[in-house]
Amino acid sequence: MVATCCAVLLIAGCQQAKEQASAPAAAPKATAEVAAVPTADTTEVIATYAGKKLTSAEVLSEIDRLPGPSRTYLSAPDRKRQFVENLILNDLLFAEAQKAGYDKDPDIQRQVDDMRKRLVVQRLMREYQQPPTISDEEAKKYYDDNPGLYSSTQIHASHILVKDEPTARKLHDQLVADPSKFAEVAKEQSIDKTSGAKGGDLGTFSQGRMVPEFEAVAFALKPGQMSDIVKTQYGYHIILVTERQEGERKPFDQVKEQIKTMLRNRQLQNTMQTKFDGLKQAANVKIDDAALAKITPPPAPTGAAPMGGLVGGH
Repeated sequence: MVATCCAVLLIAGCQQAKEQASAPAAAPKATAEVAAVPTADTTEVIATYAGKKLTSAEVLSEIDRLPGPSRTYLSAPDRKRQFVENLILNDLLFAEAQKAGYDKDPDIQRQVDDMRKRLVVQRLMREYQQPPTISDEEAKKYYDDNPGLYSSTQIHASHILVKDEPTARKLHDQLVADPSKFAEVAKEQSIDKTSGAKGGDLGTFSQGRMVPEFEAVAFALKPGQMSDIVKTQYGYHIILVTERQEGERKPFDQVKEQIKTMLRNRQLQNTMQTKFDGLKQAANVKIDDAALAKITPPPAPTGAAPMGGLVGGH
């Protein structure tokens, strides 16, 4: 029972910290998940141990950090008592670990510093990722400026995807000289291995399946026509349309919110990229590719088991 309840307390806390550190922009908690509200004097002492006092406010604060299901689990009196006992046990174990000098362990200090950096960066990213407001007029202008989009038209297309523009430009020049080699080049050069194995074939699709930058170009092509280089978040594409089945255009009101979402995401992505580029430029970032090429990541240790146990297990 002790191990089970400690797992609820400690694993939930670790998982919450992991989610906060790994997500580039964590969404705000839903308003329906209401924080625990004290119904008694928050200064009331719940327990004493080793010369310390545990107050109602401290217990409520710890409960408030737990996800909804774990809070529900603690609604039973015996589980709530076990939760308090585990709070105390965790503190006592931490004191024992301090006596052993584990709090000064370099590896632990490194992990704490790494977690702190991740959380601080996450807080900044929340500011960076404030979504812009897109008006109906902006959405309508995009709709009018792109008459080939937002219809039931379907195309059959292939693509070649590479990481950098110079490579894309070189391959594009080759294909302009000899378009018949498109499938061959896709198999050999495309980093999209799934479609590359099929000569770049993406099959037949309608709008809404690909990223907007890709679709804007692909659906403007005629059968047999190859695009210029198209940049998306995935890299640099060369697109070839082989078939086209015309459809009817959807009314603006039907696609207005879809357009707004697309424009909002595009603006946000551009704004963030501008901030990132500005930071790197201001810092005068220079990478020695020759020196970097000499670094070989060491193999993963064999037989290593993940950390776990009563305390500190993630």
